[in-house]
Amino acid sequence: MIRNVDHFYVETRHWERSVSFWKGLGFSFADRWGEDGHRAGLLRCGEARLVLAEANGAPEGVTVHFAAEGLEALNARLLADANVDVATPLEDTHWGSRWIRVRDPDGRVYALEARPAQGD
Repeated sequence: MIRNVDHFYVETRHWERSVSFWKGLGFSFADRWGEDGHRAGLLRCGEARLVLAEANGAPEGVTVHFAAEGLEALNARLLADANVDVATPLEDTHWGSRWIRVRDPDGRVYALEARPAQGD
């Protein structure tokens, strides 16, 4: 079940200019990672969350990540639904969460993601 929009994932070829753009809108870094050639970070402004990542090639655009729970049951339901194009069935990510990625009729991809519990 989808609970809410968790964050937007945005790729950029113009790291410094993009950071300045988001800071100009009031965002600030809550976390940073990576190195030259692939820098990334979580920016926040109020309740809004955005992951900005440096792209090596052409940026893929913006991906909406929805916070979701019950991914096993959701995955089974989506795989059986002819109206939903499952781009990535349930899998573990390299950053510690689990996700399903779906594609809408216009080809846009959305992530349904469950992050590990914090503070365990």
